[in-house]
Amino acid sequence: MPASLASPTTPTRQVAQLSFTLKHWCLWQDQAPLTHDIWPVGEVLPFNAKAADVSFLPMMQRRRLSPLARAACAVAWQCQQKHGDMPTVFFSNHGESQYYFEILENLAAQQGVSPSRFSLCVHNAIAGLSSLHRASFLPYVALAGGTEGLFAAFIEAAGMLLDVPQVLVVCYEQPLPADYQAYVAYSNTTWALAMVLVRSSEAGYQLRLAREAGQVPNTDKSQPSQLIQAILANQRHGQSELEQSHWCWSLTDA
Repeated sequence: MPASLASPTTPTRQVAQLSFTLKHWCLWQDQAPLTHDIWPVGEVLPFNAKAADVSFLPMMQRRRLSPLARAACAVAWQCQQKHGDMPTVFFSNHGESQYYFEILENLAAQQGVSPSRFSLCVHNAIAGLSSLHRASFLPYVALAGGTEGLFAAFIEAAGMLLDVPQVLVVCYEQPLPADYQAYVAYSNTTWALAMVLVRSSEAGYQLRLAREAGQVPNTDKSQPSQLIQAILANQRHGQSELEQSHWCWSLTDA
């Protein structure tokens, strides 16, 4: 089974555990990595002057993509080229925040809203564009994580793997407009991460995650995901403190 719920060790401690085999991963971010010592079975796409390479798309399709959409589509494309088409979980806490903030400002100023801009800022816009570019006819879901951050995508993937042999998880974030940054967690960089996950019973590197419920005071809202940092530093275990939970994760050899 790809996921299990562990019995509480005490009446007040509830721990949920997820396990996967990580077949491949692909990451892009808008700054050059500091080291080349990274997690196995994956790749970091070229920095490319803060614009992910989407040269596999026709020019007219490229022109519609924001920097965040370019990053997400690029990593999803790379994984599909290596492992074929599969159901996909797309995840972003805030999505195309620069677009909808601009729309809100226009509405506040009693100005018009561009229909094309609106269509590109809905939360499943990037998921739809990526599915179109990859000519995928398989199911996908677009999530906003709330208090669970990107770990919500792994919960969804575990459920999907009950019915399908492999799932693509695509997570992506960018800096929020300054007006939002005092109130919600955000990323200092634009990045996108794709992972091909299969059931933990298959051979390969084992990705394990455990969630413990509980309020976490004074969560640092300006830090990007510790998981992204760990991948780029070949750190095989770590933890993330979120508003209502504590997540531990590890990557172990086959």
